[in-house]
Amino acid sequence: MWVVDAATAVAFVERVFDPARIRPLVLVSTSHRVGDRPLLDADALREQAGELAEIAVMADDAASWTLSKHLDKLSAWGGAVRVYLPDATRADPWQRHPLIQVAPARPHVALGQITAHLRSAADMPARTPAPLTVVPAPGGEDESARQDRGDAVRREAELDRFAAHLADRERLLREKDAVIADLRQQVRKLTKQLRTARESAGPELVAVYADPARQFCHEVEQRWLTTVSEAEREQRPLAPYRLGRDWMSSLEAIELVDRSKILDVVVEVLTGRVVDNVARRVRRMRSSDGGGTAPRVRDDGAKAWRCDIKQRAASAPRLMWWRLPDNIVELGRVAAHDDMQLR
Repeated sequence: MWVVDAATAVAFVERVFDPARIRPLVLVSTSHRVGDRPLLDADALREQAGELAEIAVMADDAASWTLSKHLDKLSAWGGAVRVYLPDATRADPWQRHPLIQVAPARPHVALGQITAHLRSAADMPARTPAPLTVVPAPGGEDESARQDRGDAVRREAELDRFAAHLADRERLLREKDAVIADLRQQVRKLTKQLRTARESAGPELVAVYADPARQFCHEVEQRWLTTVSEAEREQRPLAPYRLGRDWMSSLEAIELVDRSKILDVVVEVLTGRVVDNVARRVRRMRSSDGGGTAPRVRDDGAKAWRCDIKQRAASAPRLMWWRLPDNIVELGRVAAHDDMQLR
């Protein structure tokens, strides 16, 4: 029995197409389902086949890949068994060399099919139980009976070949169905991700002003109009606000969060919704003097606040602002978590 590995695969292929080969050559492939081993007992096959065929068994998955490259559709895979008839050529249709599928629970069925193919190739009748004792006619079996028996064997072999072909086509269909199902699942996943991304991004930001500060204020108003319903706008108006000296430069420098997300948080701050959103973690900023425990208050009486823009992210960005005594909001900066600079 020939154990075919990656190193001897080419020699095996040469044997498949060797014009001097007069016996069928049987290749037993391996299956991932049983740990990269054959589904069929190769020793039982060798004992059953006797001198009818040469037996070869793939060593591992590497041998399977190598043989697939050299034999293409004439190879065997997934535990199936291929019977290469004599006079094989590379131009042969794959149907000429039977491919027998092996059911793990019923390997004896495949063993019987393989033996039938081998006996058919050797022009020998398959051994079947004879429940009745047949007394041959004087002078031995007549020519008509021999011909009928030969026809029956050939029909059985043809049926076996057709069954193997049908099983192979069914396997290909199952593989294609699995690929299609996987692709559909990927499409659903990507569609969901795209929808989520579009929803989180909000309306497209269109530049209508050349001045960056004026453009930003326009975007704040548009975001307020699109995120606060008309019925709520009277109760949730935009508070009077202004842009601090470092606001626009911080927007240009920040790379941790997109502009659309910043607009969402600014609208929450200006409408007062930010205090109701637990995820924002709104809190007073502390003074850098006196051990950093006193609330930070500017000379004009403005109080410093900050909240989270994103959570569980690298350097989790924060939005910082001043609330003046007359309740005007001054947007200060967008910065990383550890950046407390605010003027």
